[in-house]
Amino acid sequence: IRMLKDVRMRFIGNKTKLLKDILKVIDENCDGTEEIFCDLFSGTTSVSRFLKNRYKIISNDILYFSYVLQMGTIRNNEIPEFKKLKKILKINNVFDYLETEEYDRYLFEKFISNNYSPNGKCERMYLTCENALRIDFIRNTIEKWREQNLIDNNEYYYLIACLIEGIPFVSNITGTYGAYLKKWDKRALNKFEMVRLNVIDNKRENSCYNINANELINNIEGDILYLDPPYNSKQYSTNYHLLETISRYDNPVIKGKTGLRVCNKQKSKFCSKSQVNQVFEDLILNADFKCIFLSYNDEGLMSLETIKEIMEK
Repeated sequence: IRMLKDVRMRFIGNKTKLLKDILKVIDENCDGTEEIFCDLFSGTTSVSRFLKNRYKIISNDILYFSYVLQMGTIRNNEIPEFKKLKKILKINNVFDYLETEEYDRYLFEKFISNNYSPNGKCERMYLTCENALRIDFIRNTIEKWREQNLIDNNEYYYLIACLIEGIPFVSNITGTYGAYLKKWDKRALNKFEMVRLNVIDNKRENSCYNINANELINNIEGDILYLDPPYNSKQYSTNYHLLETISRYDNPVIKGKTGLRVCNKQKSKFCSKSQVNQVFEDLILNADFKCIFLSYNDEGLMSLETIKEIMEK
């Protein structure tokens, strides 16, 4: 029996190792009466998940795969039971079914296996053929169940979140999807498994968003605003394009050696040297929160002096 996990995927800037330090800084600077915590650049949701038992959470990220993780673990306050699915399809264990059910590869779309695993028309080695086909099968099946009204929204996002969390553990990459390895890494040869994600019930109605942070800030308010924006010129939408595509499963037009999405509207101004200061200042000036905390790299696009100057306003 696989245990429920509270795992963290490989992700640039992931704050897993700093969670206790973040909590320490919050406790040292807040009076304990705060009730609403906003994680405006949620990423893998590690901070939101860690603090969910303390606060009502508002989470957001411009990346859709982050939104999926938010909906699966932050918006949800319990692990779905899939009662309708089990009753109608007689599936005892949903995860075992998705991971082990025999399938006919010709009966579902194979966008991932056609474009991100080696075959006669593709040389990309992000995933082994076996794992890519299994991911395609799982993603198609989840979508079909939703269309057939066999799962609700909470169940839908939870399943995709569990799928997405498992992908980095069999991806043939060094850390991001900006490039794949030319030889198979040991982890890439493992058999794909979904991650059984744990869900904390904080007895509150948490909110999740998938929009530009500077747009959202005008429509929310709360007690603690936690900011963890990009700090260099590398766009996250490029570095994690495969997770975006699997989350959306929208058969995008792709290009280049790495199969990047052609239609990419998720570029962040925080990754632009000429725009970051202004976009950060706009964000701070429009924030209606009691406390604001910022995580930032001291070698980032904004200097410490600029950050101080803007936040002191």
